[in-house]
Amino acid sequence: METISTFVFSIGLIIFAAHFFTALFERTRVPDVLPLIFIGILIGPLFGIVSPDDFGYVGPLLSAVALVLMLFEGGSHLTLDTLKTSLKDCVVLTLATFIFTVLITTGIAYYIMGNDLMPALFIAVVLGSISPAVVVPIVRMLDLSENTKSTLVVESAITDVLSIIIALGILKTFESGHKTIMEFIGTNLIATMAMSLLVGFGGAVIWSTILEKIRKFPNTIFTSLAFIFLLYGLSENLGYSGPISVLIFGVVLANSKKIPLNIVQKFGADHLTEFTSIEKTLFSEVIFLVKTFFFIFLGMSIQFGNFKILFIGILLTVLIYGGRLLLSRIFISKETPNSEAAMISFIIPKGLAAAVLAEVPMHMNLPTGIEETFIEIRAVVYMVILFSILLTSFLIYSQGNGFTRGLYERYFSKSN
Repeated sequence: METISTFVFSIGLIIFAAHFFTALFERTRVPDVLPLIFIGILIGPLFGIVSPDDFGYVGPLLSAVALVLMLFEGGSHLTLDTLKTSLKDCVVLTLATFIFTVLITTGIAYYIMGNDLMPALFIAVVLGSISPAVVVPIVRMLDLSENTKSTLVVESAITDVLSIIIALGILKTFESGHKTIMEFIGTNLIATMAMSLLVGFGGAVIWSTILEKIRKFPNTIFTSLAFIFLLYGLSENLGYSGPISVLIFGVVLANSKKIPLNIVQKFGADHLTEFTSIEKTLFSEVIFLVKTFFFIFLGMSIQFGNFKILFIGILLTVLIYGGRLLLSRIFISKETPNSEAAMISFIIPKGLAAAVLAEVPMHMNLPTGIEETFIEIRAVVYMVILFSILLTSFLIYSQGNGFTRGLYERYFSKSN
C-alpha cells in the first residue's frame, strides 16, 4: 500500500514539476522537455530506481497514445492559411535540411553502425524530423518576427509529416516481407496510403457531422479523443496506416472552412463543425500530460553505458547542426535579419515524433533477426534527441546573452 501511495504522490509531483518547467522556460529559454528527460535519466540509468521493463505494456501503450495525439495535434497545426504565408519562405531550406540529414545519417548508419540499407534509411528519415513539441513553445517565447516564427513552426510540421509518412512506409516494407521499398511502393504502399487518407478524411467528415448532436449530451468532451483512438484502431485493423489516418483527420478539421462543399456533400454532410476553444484547450492539456510522461520514459530508456551509441549520437548531432548552418547561409532570404537567421540555423531539435517512431518497430511483427538492429537504432535516436535539445538550448541561451551573437552576425553578414 505504501508503494502505491508513493507512486501516486510521484505522479502528482511530476505534473507540478512539468508545469514549473514550462514556466521556467519563459525565463531561461530552456525547453521544458529537457528537464523531463533528465528526470528520466536520474530515476532510470543513473540511480536505477526504475527501468523501462518495470512498466510492462504501459511503455508501448504510452508510445502509441503519444503517437496518436502527436499526429492529431500536428495535423491541426497545418492550416492552409499558415502554409500559404510561410511555405514559400521555408520550403527550400526545409527540404534541403531534410535531404541532407537523411543522406548523412544513412551513410553513418550504413558504414559505421553496420546496418543494412533499409534500417539505415529508417533511422535517417526518423532523424529528419524537427519537433513541433519543442519548437512551438520555444518560438512562442522568443523575440522574433511573426514571419520567422511561422517559418520555424511550419518547417517543423512539414518535416514531421515527411518523417512519419516515409518512416512508416519503410516499416510497412519490412512487415510485408518485401526486400526493397521500391518493390513495396510498386505493390501496395500507394494503395495503403490512399486508403489511409480516405479513412482519415471520411472519419473527419463523419465526426464533424455528428459532433453538434453529441455535444447535447453531458460529459462528452472526451469523445473526440475517443473517436481518434477508434479511427486509429480501425485503420490499423483494416490493414491501412492508423497514424496517417489520424494525421489527415487533424488536417481536415483544421481546414474545415476551406474544404469545398461539394466534396463534403459526397460523404453525406452539408457542413463541417470545428472544435470549440474549450475542446482545443482540453486536447492541449491531455497532450501536455502524455508528453510529460513520455519524455520521462524516454530519459529512462537512454543508454549511457554503450560508448558506440554515445559516440554516434554526438557525431550525428554535430553533423546535422553543421549541415544546417551551411544550408541556412545558402538558402535563407537576404532580407532576414542576421540575428533571426542565426535562430533559424539552430532551432532544429529532435523530439516526440522521432522518439515515438523509433519505438514503433519494437511492437511490430518484423522478420526474425532484425530486432537487435532496431533496438540499437532506438538507442541512437534517443541519444540524438537529448543532444539536439541540449545544443539548441545552449545556442539559444548563448545567442540571447551575446556569447555567440558576434560570431553568427559575422557568419551571416558575409552571405548578404
